[in-house]
Amino acid sequence: MRRPTAIRTDAPPAASPEAELAGLVTTRANLQARRDALKVEVEQAIAARRALLIEGGGAAAISDAERACREAEGTAFGVDDALAEVERRIAATEERIREQRAASERETSATALERDGAAIDAAAEQVRQAVATLASATTALASAISPRAAPLFAKRDMHGVRNGEPPERIAAFLVGHMIATAMPLIEVAEAGRQERFGWVSRREIEPKDGNVPERPLLTDPMRDLAARVRGGEASPVLSAYHQPEPDFEPGREEIAVYVTSEFSYVRKTGYVAEVVSVTLASLPVPVAEQAIKRGVASRDEPDNWSALLRQAELRSRQHRNIFEYPPLGFNLEEWRAAETKRRRDAWLAEQGREAA
Repeated sequence: MRRPTAIRTDAPPAASPEAELAGLVTTRANLQARRDALKVEVEQAIAARRALLIEGGGAAAISDAERACREAEGTAFGVDDALAEVERRIAATEERIREQRAASERETSATALERDGAAIDAAAEQVRQAVATLASATTALASAISPRAAPLFAKRDMHGVRNGEPPERIAAFLVGHMIATAMPLIEVAEAGRQERFGWVSRREIEPKDGNVPERPLLTDPMRDLAARVRGGEASPVLSAYHQPEPDFEPGREEIAVYVTSEFSYVRKTGYVAEVVSVTLASLPVPVAEQAIKRGVASRDEPDNWSALLRQAELRSRQHRNIFEYPPLGFNLEEWRAAETKRRRDAWLAEQGREAA
């Protein structure tokens, strides 16, 4: 007994808008080619009918020509109508693709904000745990400052009135000083208290609800922005902080080297070359390194240094042109520019940025 053939009820997967657009563009090209061919056919049918009417052809022939014209024109009309519909569908599909891409961009930005918010919450929780540990350590420090030790923290050691202060306040100041030293960006202030000339106001670092920091104050604005980006109320292009660029220009340090053979180098493009004689010379570091590399200078005193100096003294009595000094082939200005660019490019690569 034959089993009945199973009927599939699942629909084929829908094509992506991009694939649908590609199909519509192909269809449009085909219809445009068909329209151009029909235009020729219509013109030929009209010309044949015109000739029969002018030349007085038979009724049957004229009737056939009329029918051929109507068929060609009808077919051309149908192609024009289909082409207009395809153009409409192409425009609608392109608009749908733009909307989907915009929605995807918004979702990406919103997800990034939410991910950053979750990471900040986790990191902030670690900081809060560390602060709780610090609070316990501060209590232990206050306990360690005995009544005998408290008077030793004199006024000259810490700002403000310190004589006669309890260990708890001394411990709080010491811990605050440690925090301010280790983390200069945190503004640390003591709790409000009465001084000689009035009250010292307390500066709160983080808004508090009783003794519990309100975590939503940190990341709720970020989550709100994520919701507005996802809803299209805010731009998905998020601003980012970029560390200011440091000074990449190399230093102008010089070192002393023993010049064993005279040479010249260019300090600044377009200027007369600098000439260097056989002597213990103080040269810019890159010039000295290049001279050592070329074998015309040494960091250590050569064994024949005295002989080299005598030969140099004899040559110095001759009138010589500066262009007679062998060029080192080194332009200090160009080297500094290239080294500055290299350092900047390396720094930008570390920052994940590109040179402007």
